[in-house]
Amino acid sequence: MKLLKCIMISLVAIPSIVFGLPVDVPRNEVFVVDQIFRYNVMDNFNFWVNGPHTPHRHAFYMETLWIRDQETGERLQDVAASEPMYNNTFTTMDVDVKDGIYWSDGTEFTVDDLIFTVNRIKSDEKLNAGGWSTQLNKFVTSIEKTGPNSARFNLSQSNPRFHVLFEARWNGIYMMPKHLFENISNLSEHKFNPPVTLGAYVPTKIDPNGFWELHTRRDDWRRTPGAKYTKGTEPPKHILTIFYGDSAKKAIAMSRGELDVYFDVDYEAFQTTLRTAPNARSWYKEFPWAYPNEVSSRQFAINMESDPIYKIKDVRWAMALAIDIVELQTSYIGGVAKVTPMPIPPTASLSKMYLEPLEEWLRNLSIEIEPGQLYQPYDPDVPNKIAEWAKDEGYDVPGTPREVFGTGWWKYDQDVAERLLIKNGFSRNSDGKWLKPNGELWEIDLQSPPDENDAFRMANAASDMWSDFGIEVNLQGLERSVWDQNRMMGRYDISTPWTSLALASGDAWPNVRGLHTDYYVPVGKECRSKGGTDCARLNDPVLSEFIDKMEKLNPADEENAETMREFLKYWTENMFDITAIAFKKFVTWDETYWTGFPTSENPDHMPLYWFQGGKTAVHNLTQVK
Repeated sequence: MKLLKCIMISLVAIPSIVFGLPVDVPRNEVFVVDQIFRYNVMDNFNFWVNGPHTPHRHAFYMETLWIRDQETGERLQDVAASEPMYNNTFTTMDVDVKDGIYWSDGTEFTVDDLIFTVNRIKSDEKLNAGGWSTQLNKFVTSIEKTGPNSARFNLSQSNPRFHVLFEARWNGIYMMPKHLFENISNLSEHKFNPPVTLGAYVPTKIDPNGFWELHTRRDDWRRTPGAKYTKGTEPPKHILTIFYGDSAKKAIAMSRGELDVYFDVDYEAFQTTLRTAPNARSWYKEFPWAYPNEVSSRQFAINMESDPIYKIKDVRWAMALAIDIVELQTSYIGGVAKVTPMPIPPTASLSKMYLEPLEEWLRNLSIEIEPGQLYQPYDPDVPNKIAEWAKDEGYDVPGTPREVFGTGWWKYDQDVAERLLIKNGFSRNSDGKWLKPNGELWEIDLQSPPDENDAFRMANAASDMWSDFGIEVNLQGLERSVWDQNRMMGRYDISTPWTSLALASGDAWPNVRGLHTDYYVPVGKECRSKGGTDCARLNDPVLSEFIDKMEKLNPADEENAETMREFLKYWTENMFDITAIAFKKFVTWDETYWTGFPTSENPDHMPLYWFQGGKTAVHNLTQVK
């Protein structure tokens, strides 16, 4: 395994966590969950404004109309009592909401809360987390009550995927408590503290420094949407989310019985867990262990406006061809992630929908390396090469190489990368370092958060490989809030966010839609300020044409899938980002105190991890007696 470089830049010094639970509750009554990063704002529970990441709070406190289970693909009814019901022209959408659901202060949830939520978000452009205010104002002319538990959305134009605004895998429009918010004039400034929840839990103790939170099950938890997921007698009485720090500290905590589940550790720490925690396991019992079906991917995001060179397609291709994906996947990631050349993870369903139909196109794809000279960059043999490595390491590969390791990727070809750069006016100095066409040294500001293990390891791999190719790379391991703010404002050359263009038909649609030029903002302004997601500043009108077309198509129609495939072809030809691996999760748990986790042998729902995974998984846990 490669030794990793780390230049930690932080505005806040983060002390090491002291082992031992920070709350006085019986160990067998508290479910201890990995809080993968330290929260930086603790007193604000306003889930409707753009702000700090607090994913567990979303999962345990808030509800939307539907939840998407990414393992099964099933859309689960959350506060909705029906599927979204459209008219023939997709200009109205009806929905029924459940009765018998209550806020944590004892007030019953009704369809009036839904109607209030929509109108209030429409009335305040600052309530724009997820671009919600932008989208509701764009599409909703009115919402009306049509029955005791029913509402109708009247839409300004045909929109067969309007419902995804209220469908959460990560985020969706959360319901507001009308009885509390209707008398608050400036809701975007309201901290909603303490929060009144629709979920089964309420906050009871919070570390003001952001290292942990204690959530306690409501006495009336059976009056919440999560009750229907319960297979045992009752979910845990308490949930403690706790930030332990790096992977090694998480492994130690689990071995000491102080952590029941963690989400994102390095390969070495996971192996330590297997040796020191006899009741621990991950999704698979054996290699490759990790949960592979997260419907997102890891990328090297290229800031198109940080330097004019990044607007040159050949430069972006040269950077991709200077990366050895087999070395990245094995030596840096441990061989436990799937590779993908597109921002589409190679899950079974998505491969069938997108990657398999595009395989021949990828094999035939050509780029011009010199006038009249074409080069085919795709290497379909990548999964076989990784499988050979796995066998050399002594692992049994549990399936075909493509099933386990994903698709092909781009050839590792520094010679072609060099020719592409020279073609565009680049040259080398006496030290072999690349000079830009203007004669300046080519330096890459590569930023990545060390608390996202795979992202940071990818960054280290790229730094090593681009440096070997002759690019001067400044690798910065940034504390998350700093890294995220830099990405939002465009203060980077290359960054390592996760992305999802995976489901133009599902809840990832906002990620696709947010790339439209309508939402573009230049470097120096927050990229989400107009409700968009284009932090790379693509500002590409052809992408917008695809988005405009898909927006009018029924997501269940083959025409939609075909349009998305054309979108992906255009994206890939232009190498708008360098997608490397699917987003895998070392969702690892210890069954000393709790059991009932989903596994590869019993994949009836997605595993428990941050955001919406907690809703279903927590309610399936059973206390070990």
